[in-house]
Amino acid sequence: MAGSAADAIGQAVERSKQLLFQPFKPEKWFALGFTVFLAQCGEGNFNTVQVPNLPFGSGSSPTFPKPSPTSSGADFTKMFDEAVKAFNADFALYLSLVIGGLVVAIVLSIVVLWVSSRAKLMFIESVVWDRVDIGRQWTRAAELGSSLFKFRLWLQLGGGLLTLGALTLAIVTGLSDFQKGDFLGSQALMGYALFGFALFAVGVPLGFVGLLLDDFVVPLMVVRNAHVGEAWGICRREVLNGNWGNLLLFYLLRVLLALGIAIAVFVLKCITCCLSTIPYLSTVLILPVLVFWRAFPLYYMEQIGVAIFPAPEPSWQAYDQWRFPR
Repeated sequence: MAGSAADAIGQAVERSKQLLFQPFKPEKWFALGFTVFLAQCGEGNFNTVQVPNLPFGSGSSPTFPKPSPTSSGADFTKMFDEAVKAFNADFALYLSLVIGGLVVAIVLSIVVLWVSSRAKLMFIESVVWDRVDIGRQWTRAAELGSSLFKFRLWLQLGGGLLTLGALTLAIVTGLSDFQKGDFLGSQALMGYALFGFALFAVGVPLGFVGLLLDDFVVPLMVVRNAHVGEAWGICRREVLNGNWGNLLLFYLLRVLLALGIAIAVFVLKCITCCLSTIPYLSTVLILPVLVFWRAFPLYYMEQIGVAIFPAPEPSWQAYDQWRFPR
């Protein structure tokens, strides 16, 4: 079935209006906004659009130190050697701080990943069935959320290791030039080139996997009650198979929509005196945009013949029994 990605835009807009304005309930906005906030933890989104420091009034633009014309690779080498000596003098202290900081950062990132994995499923449930009940949704998302969390953890770990390997290769390649302070030498340039190529070779496939996961696999986990591996199989058979041209159009539209939304969010930040930069508050303020962004791929799947929105809508009790059969 040939579907129209453009038609899905209008359907997603209507769904956003139904969920948030028909009728308008402030408590629903704040509850759903909290779910979306949890789902986006640790990720970049429209809320991360930065407002530049503009020189209003009599204020002046920030100044940056200019490099001295006498600066050379020898000066940098001297500074580097002094830093190494200082580090060696208190090696145990610095090593403890580094290890402690890494452990805290890793633990926090794992917790955030676990929470956001459940919340992603909760957000989709809210969009598909127009339900916002954080406690019950959190409980229902336990099993599938664990499956999604494990997949995302391995995906991030693999990407991190590959990136670390690429950085190590680049440093080893350009080490002879780096030690001399020649950051534009032939070996250094070769190291930069290898690092850039490796990042491209690793980042593009992993980025594409992440897009498919968020746009199609996670919704299929919810509506088909499937673990992440099963949902990938469904995605391959029903979304990707024979549909690459339409999928390309879908993602081109996503890029254009993302640019327009980013501009709108930037304007909103200026109008609200940057109140929309407060993490949770910003999610509530732009909730219609976020609901639309979540609904768009769902309606795209409907356009290509993948059933997402159930009819009639199941009751809470019936949904509980269907969603988690025992």
